[in-house]
Amino acid sequence: MNIPTKKFINGFELPVYGLGTWQMGGRWEADYSNDEIEKIAIQTAIDKGIIHIDTAESYGDGHSEELIGEVLKSNDRKKLFISSKVSANNQGYDELIKSCNDSLKRLGTDYIDLYMLHRYPLPGTPIEETMRAMNYLVSKGKVRNIGVCNMSINRLKEVQKHTEYPIVCNQVHYSLVCREIVDKGVLEYCQDNGIAIVAWGPLQKGELEESDMLKELAGKYNKTQYQIAINWLISQKNVVTIPKTTHTEHLDENLGALGWTLEEGDIKILTEKFPGQKLVSERVPLDYEADVEV
Repeated sequence: MNIPTKKFINGFELPVYGLGTWQMGGRWEADYSNDEIEKIAIQTAIDKGIIHIDTAESYGDGHSEELIGEVLKSNDRKKLFISSKVSANNQGYDELIKSCNDSLKRLGTDYIDLYMLHRYPLPGTPIEETMRAMNYLVSKGKVRNIGVCNMSINRLKEVQKHTEYPIVCNQVHYSLVCREIVDKGVLEYCQDNGIAIVAWGPLQKGELEESDMLKELAGKYNKTQYQIAINWLISQKNVVTIPKTTHTEHLDENLGALGWTLEEGDIKILTEKFPGQKLVSERVPLDYEADVEV
């Protein structure tokens, strides 16, 4: 199928649905035990029309990138959109450039479509130095777009001060349950400034199945609870999502969230009345106590 895209005021364009690869290839250390299954999962996603594949140098200590690189060998690289991330402890000027080159080698490509700061730099690493390296990578054609992850408004503004290029996205935890970016104004800021919100963790590891509200709406639309949850996300301005799945049946279910739209009244109900909303992510809360000095 053709995955719909959203185009932003700076010309950046991103599919509404991509494939996340956290825990493919291991968590923080490489795990080779499921390589064949995970390569098949990535290829299956591509075969079903998914072009955005998201990874990071920290996923499986780089092995996630290696798995994607293996799959890329039998696909048309130009038709795919690959995003990766540099860890906070590698954001000095030289370290960041090395991290990017290492990711390119593991991916087996000469450019990354979207390269993101996985976190704000660690204390002692000036953001000016970090973004000088990012600017260099774009100028050399190794990176086509730059973005950030898990950033508050203040940190995002600070990053924007030191780059010659647009910050095209902020990848954050956002779902029917996790509403931190709404409560703290991050969603509104990104929408007002043409920045994509790339929502990870949209399905809350399965806990949405128990929602009576979702069950009712699933019946109304002849969809599943997960399809309702994904459709609610991508119905919003500037929001796209990157669920991770290795099972074909789950992927097919998720893709069933595309190509139709919830009624505005149902979007409003889910937005305002969905039970159990959390105003702080239980997985990666945005760090306001250690925010940038102003």
